[in-house]
Amino acid sequence: MNIFHDEDGLDFSASSESSVRQYRVLVEAFMGYRPQTGGELKCLLEADPQMPMALCMKGYFGKMMGGVKNAERARILLGALQPLKTGQALTCREAWHTDALEAWCLGRLDDAALIWEKILVHYPRDCVALRLVYFNHFYSGDSRRMRDTVARVMSRWEDDHPLYGYLLGMYSFALEECGDLDQAEKIGRRAVEINPEDSWSVHAVAHVLETRQQHEAGIGWLKGLEADWSTVNNFRFHLYWHQCLYHLERGEFGIILDIYDRLLVSDLGSEFYLDVCNAASLLWRLELYGVDVGERWHTLLDVSRGHVQDRDLVFVSLHYLMPLAAAGTHDDVRALVANLEDWENAEETQSTVLRSVGMDVAHAVCLMREGEYDRAYRRLSSARYRTDLIGGSHAQRDLFALLMLDCARRGGHGLEAEGLLAERVALRPHSGWNWLQYSGALQENGRREAAENATRQAELLTCALNPS
Repeated sequence: MNIFHDEDGLDFSASSESSVRQYRVLVEAFMGYRPQTGGELKCLLEADPQMPMALCMKGYFGKMMGGVKNAERARILLGALQPLKTGQALTCREAWHTDALEAWCLGRLDDAALIWEKILVHYPRDCVALRLVYFNHFYSGDSRRMRDTVARVMSRWEDDHPLYGYLLGMYSFALEECGDLDQAEKIGRRAVEINPEDSWSVHAVAHVLETRQQHEAGIGWLKGLEADWSTVNNFRFHLYWHQCLYHLERGEFGIILDIYDRLLVSDLGSEFYLDVCNAASLLWRLELYGVDVGERWHTLLDVSRGHVQDRDLVFVSLHYLMPLAAAGTHDDVRALVANLEDWENAEETQSTVLRSVGMDVAHAVCLMREGEYDRAYRRLSSARYRTDLIGGSHAQRDLFALLMLDCARRGGHGLEAEGLLAERVALRPHSGWNWLQYSGALQENGRREAAENATRQAELLTCALNPS
């Protein structure tokens, strides 16, 4: 092994300089969610099977894919790296990456994040460290750290860098999650101009439009760029999920079901965790909107059953729980909840999330499907202002707010339901569904005049969607 340096100032232990160039191709594919990313890594390892950063990337990919089997593969890769570190055959940066992988394998995500941040202090153009710590902050619900991590390195990047657009897209989404919508949209659109195939940047602007409730504009934005972003890996289905959210607010349920059947669940065999997260959360939203989803929950069962023992992210495990509870597969539900309860007592970063909020949400999901809405409401309301810790975006976590609202109404908490809906129409005044639900709650509480006003507001919004 020799030491080589690339144009970003990163050092590599490798058998040849061509391995460093191939690693760069791999990173570009990784940043762009390209379907050939796994193939690029395979080619690199075939050419240079002992290259430390190639081994580390394979371990990282195992952890990113999630699941018990992939976690074991990551530990095997870590085992191959440890002797190199002990023998001081790694550069300082490679040793730090090995330490981060080890922390991740042990469930110490906080420690892994600190190591990736340390790498970025010394190597601000290490895209792998940047992307991994960014998503660690994302699944910790910490949008400020997402934003600040990117902001700290931006001045060390030139705007003509081939990957600069990806950096802007990451910053755009973090700004949106922090509530800076104007700046987020401006930077996100610039990122897409640089690289229309950057699905994360397209996704960042889609979030802005969803937050602003610009549903028609959001549909136009995604459809106008579909030829570019639909070429990426399974992340493309998450963009279709966003399109469904726009159609949901417009009451266009037939379009949603078509997208769901034709696209969202078209590749469940790949077991990419986000596919089930997209599908489960959309099905439950549809049910809340009064749509009969038929047997669609059952198509998610095989994948969800295969992940009852996972210990990756609480956010993901909760979404695997939803189809099991919805379909009434009690043995699987008990197995998954038992795993969460055991995980809750571990000394891992996500165990803290379970103790703080995750178990409350998990039990509420089960209680709702058992018709125990009062008990579910109490669980969700007690955890309400801690759900950020579960991670995901505001749009994804909004499902938990909708579930709590449904529990309040069905569980006999009429005044609380009215208050929650008052909050909701204040935050999302362009949703006819919100106003109809608010009208119903007001009517149930004897506030007839206010209910009539809310109904008129809902009708106005419906007429605006369908002027004919």
